[in-house]
Formats: sequence, structure tokens, C-alpha cells
Amino acid sequence: MANNLLELDIEGMTCTACARRVEKTLNKVDGVTAYVDFASEKAHLQFAGQIELEELKQAVESAGYKVGEGKEELKTLRPRLLTGAVLSVLAILFSMVPGIEFPGQQYFVWALATPVILYVSFPFHAAAIKNLRHGDTTMDTLVSLGSSVAYLYSVYLVLTGSMHHYFEVSAVVPSVVLLGRFIEVRARRSATDSVRALLSAIPDSATVIRGDTREQVPTHTLKKGDLVAVVAGDRIPADGKLVSEFASVDNSTLTGESLPVELSAGADLSAGATVLSGEVLIALTASAGTSRLSRIADLVREATASKTQLGSLTDRISSFFVPSVIVISILTYLVWAFALGDTTRAFEAAVAVLVIACPCALGIAVPMSLVVATSLGTKKSVVIRNPDSLRLLAKIKKVVFDKTGTITDGKLRIVAAHGLGGVHGSEALNKAAAVEAGSKHPVAMAIAASGSSETATNIEELAGRGVAGDVDGLRVSVEKPGAYENQAELDQLISQAGPNTLVVIAWEGWAHGLLELSDGIREGAKETVAELHDMGLRVAMLSGDNQRRVDAVATELGLDEALAGATPEGKLEYLASQTERLAMVGDGINDVAALAQADIGIAMGSGAQAAQAASAITILDDDPRKIPYSLRLGRRTYRNILQNLGWAFGYNVLLIPVAGAGLLNPMLAGVAMAFSSVSVVANALRMKLSN
Repeated sequence: MANNLLELDIEGMTCTACARRVEKTLNKVDGVTAYVDFASEKAHLQFAGQIELEELKQAVESAGYKVGEGKEELKTLRPRLLTGAVLSVLAILFSMVPGIEFPGQQYFVWALATPVILYVSFPFHAAAIKNLRHGDTTMDTLVSLGSSVAYLYSVYLVLTGSMHHYFEVSAVVPSVVLLGRFIEVRARRSATDSVRALLSAIPDSATVIRGDTREQVPTHTLKKGDLVAVVAGDRIPADGKLVSEFASVDNSTLTGESLPVELSAGADLSAGATVLSGEVLIALTASAGTSRLSRIADLVREATASKTQLGSLTDRISSFFVPSVIVISILTYLVWAFALGDTTRAFEAAVAVLVIACPCALGIAVPMSLVVATSLGTKKSVVIRNPDSLRLLAKIKKVVFDKTGTITDGKLRIVAAHGLGGVHGSEALNKAAAVEAGSKHPVAMAIAASGSSETATNIEELAGRGVAGDVDGLRVSVEKPGAYENQAELDQLISQAGPNTLVVIAWEGWAHGLLELSDGIREGAKETVAELHDMGLRVAMLSGDNQRRVDAVATELGLDEALAGATPEGKLEYLASQTERLAMVGDGINDVAALAQADIGIAMGSGAQAAQAASAITILDDDPRKIPYSLRLGRRTYRNILQNLGWAFGYNVLLIPVAGAGLLNPMLAGVAMAFSSVSVVANALRMKLSN
């Protein structure tokens, strides 16, 4: 029996350990094989036969989480983050700034901290309780415990008449860590966004022909064997075979190449391709959900699911750091209370250990570096989307380019107009431009752009060949090379032509013009390749274009390697065969799977949204010279993150023993913790000075 597939949104996961826990629980359900992706917050399930959704929900809830109801996590985080930011700033202002004093001030700060500990910190408390039920501890545990102890101890101090308190600590810690989580969630959404944008190339509805009737139906209801009609300008809804005699199709969605493909009856067509002329009939060979484009979307999901290494770094550290801090705090209390007989000092020292260990600096270590890097990159039209990939930038050994839209500009233009049969090239081009005027075909638009002083009438499409029209009493055809009275003259000219698209202009049985069309090398491409070579990187190119054109571009730019006729699947096979770390540069939907699969994906800003969503870096102004800059900026950013993590944990390692020895009261511990955060911010801002 075939396996059924199901996706569930999982709410409440805060780290990769949560995803593993949900996955383990779901796999215990009979007949279910589950994989939980923390990046997209989805559970992917396979099962045979029937299964009750309620049973799956109960399994997820037994692990301490819940099946999602379509609520966006960012929307739930925003109000908590805003509340925490405002109240934390006020708590610091009225607690630590000299000169701002008034009777009952401690009660006012208590009132400010209470919503933070109850509302803003709720996700940390909930996660800590879930982890505790399963015998685990994470940074959520330390945030919850540290802020709660600081709050409760402050309540005790205020009620016993003390003017000292640590309410600002209990407010600042969860608020700052929540900021880090907010930025992390925004980064994690890239996997989901890329798949959604990729599948948007498939139309929502399709025209199905049943007997003598036509019916507009939702695309997802299409079945294998349905006969659908697609008119010029519309996208094909599902994979199928061409029933019509002829079709001109734009396959750039899947191949990235701007040249249209001329197909005859029986040819295979892919979902997402655009019909360029007339109406075509297609017999579906698959449903929309199993189309080639959908399979590429699945490949994107698989590729992006594994990119959470940097995001789980603090989880791995916390697996031993958090229990150690808790044990040290308890031992501190026991030693001071029972060995030294000072219960007041014991409580203060134990709280100081927890406060100094609170991961306030750790929570902003990654986000601060990312914010600064994003700011620097934006000024250069470079956006770094995914912090997880930054750790790999220093290891990149090869940069792989898609050709059209990245190395070349993807815009067809006439590079040569040759005259034949006693006619000047400009005269032949003038007639061709008149015939092609008004057409939306990419080749026709490039020819028509040259302009014409004449007007064509009786324009007729030549199936599979080109187009013809009457110009100044002559029947002029603009077509693929064929057989003509002056064939020898034409063949000699073709043999001398470059690796370009060739179009013949003919009338009265003679070839009177030969046009060469090509897209141009993008400005800055040569400098980009040279700079990448100077950085010690190899440069390769993958393209769906023909071998002659690919070889010509590779030779002109001095590339180390070039592969022609590359399909999206072929690009994935190439990437999988490489043993060295590499970056992939692309701009189209056909590049999405490769961009997601590569160690580093770099997308052009004018390209498809799906390509940008699947990439770690986006070049907004399409300047390829920003690619070497991006690599250098990414390397610097990752080094800065490691330095920040070193600062964050360095303070903890040095000051936890001091706090345990009773030499650091909770107030000074809070100041030290704040200073560690300032150090992290200052180190991140240092990148601006070296930019």
C-alpha cells in the first residue's frame, strides 16, 4: 500500500531539542514515520492506511507542544517584545540612573517588572517546565530561573524594608533574550518562504475540457489524464504532453534560459512554464501536487531542513552549562548556609551566581552581529538573510554561477545583422522589425526594438518556424534557418557566426538577412571572477544554454569549469558530486533547489522571490562584484559572532566563582552582566570601523 503524506504545524518549539522530542513522540505512533523540521516548524509524516488526526495531536501534546492553528509566531512575539522593551528601559532608568529618586520608587519598579516576569517571560517559563518534565535543561531554563529568582528575591527585599532590589535584572534578561529569539524566527522563515514562492509559479485554476464543455477548476483538483487548455500568457498548471500541433513555450521557470522553446505534438511540458502563442491543449501526465515543480519544492524543503547548526549552538552549550550553573548555585547556598553559618550571605551569593550566569549577552551575541552586518551590507546593496550559513563562509572553496541573469544579463539583443542576396543588413532588419512589431515573443521583441520605418500587414505565425507578414509588397518571413535559393551563401555566413541565436530574414525564396542575437555579459562579471580567483576560489558555471554559448562565456571570463544543458535536477546532481564547500549564485526559480542545497546560496535581487527566499545572501542591485564583498563580509560576521560568544561566556566563567565566593552581590552581578552585554554590542559595532 502506498504511503500517505501529511504535514503538521508544531507550535511551542524553542530549540532543536524540542524538535527531536516531538519527532521521537510521533514515531512511537503505530505506522507513523515522522521527521520534525525546527527551521520550518513542521512535522513531515508518512503512514500507511488511515490514521486519526486526533491521535497525532495527542501525541504532540504529550510531548508538551501543540499542533498549530495557523498562527504566525512572529505575531505572537511582537507584542511581548514591545512590552518588554518599554518596561525594561523604564526599570533600568528608575533603578540605576542617579538622581531619579522619589518615595516608593521600589514599588514603582516592582510594578514595571511584574508584567515582564508574567507576560513577556511566559514563553521561557513554559519551555522550562516542558523541559523539566522530560529531564532536560536549556537556555530557557536559565532565563526562567534566573529572572524568577531575581524577581522573587527583590520582592522579599522590598517587603522586608530594604531599598535595594534587582527588579531591573528580572526585566532586562528575558526582554533581551526575546529580542534574539525574534530575529532568529525571522531568519528561520526563509525555508518556508522559498517553498511558498516556488509553488506560486503554478496557477490557482485551470481550464479543463470534458467533451464539448469547458470548466474552470482549482488546480489542486486536476488528475492524470485530464485535458486542459492554456492560452498565451498563462502558465501550465501541471506536467503533461502537448496535444496541439505546435506550441511556443517559455521554460525559463525551470531552465532559467530566456529563449523560448518551440515544441510539436507529443512533447513533454512542465508545470510553471508559460505559453507564448495561441491556445494549446495538454493531456496531463501528473497532478499539480506531483509535478516537476512540486518535486523541486520538496528538494528545497529537504535542503533547508538541515541548516540549523548555528541556531542550535547555544542549545548544545546549554546542555552542560545550565545544569552546571544550577548545581553551583545550590552548592554555594549550602556552603554559606551550613558550613559558614551565614544564611543571608548564602541566599545573596546563590542568586548572584544565577544572575551572573543569565544569558543576556548570549541572547544578543548572534543578533547584534547580524544586525550590524545587515546594516553594512544594505549600504552596499547586500542582504545577509541566514545566520546559520555564516559559519561556512570561511570554508568556501568554489563559487558556482548560473549563467543567465547572473553572469549574463538575460536580455536578448541583436549583436550582428548580416545582409545576403544583394540586400544590405540594415534593410533586411528594417523589414524584420516591421513584421515582429507588437509580438511578446522574446526573440521578436529583441528584433522589434531596433525600430522600423515600414509597417507589416497580414501577419501570420509559421508553426514551429517563425512569423511572416507583407511589407512593401513583399511576403517577408522571419524564421529559423531553412532551405533557400542562395543556400551556399547562407551556410558560409552561418559557419562564421558566433555561438548565438540565429534568425533568417527571407522573401521570394531567398535569404536576405541573418541576425545574430545573444544576451550580454553582465557589467562587472570579469572583475568578479578575477577577484574570486585572487581570493583563492575556483569559479564554475552551470547553464541550461547550449554548449557553444556556454563555452564562449566560460572562455571570455576565464572560468575554471562550465557545464551546459543543466536542468534543475542536473544542478543538484552536480552539487551533490562536489566534495569541497561551495557557494551557488542564481536568480531564477530553476535555481531555487540548487541555492538551498549549496553550502551558501547567493541570489540576485531582480530574480525570483523564491530564489531570494532560499538563499543566505541577496544582491539587491544585481552587481556581481558584490559577491566577493558578500563572502568577505560574511566571514567577518561569523568571526565577530564567535568573539561575542567568547565575551558572553568569558564573563560567566570568570565571575561565577567570584559570585560563589560571596564577593559579588546580586546588584554588582547585574551590573557585570549588563557590562558583558555592552561589550558584545561594542564588539559587534567594531565591524563598522573596519568596513
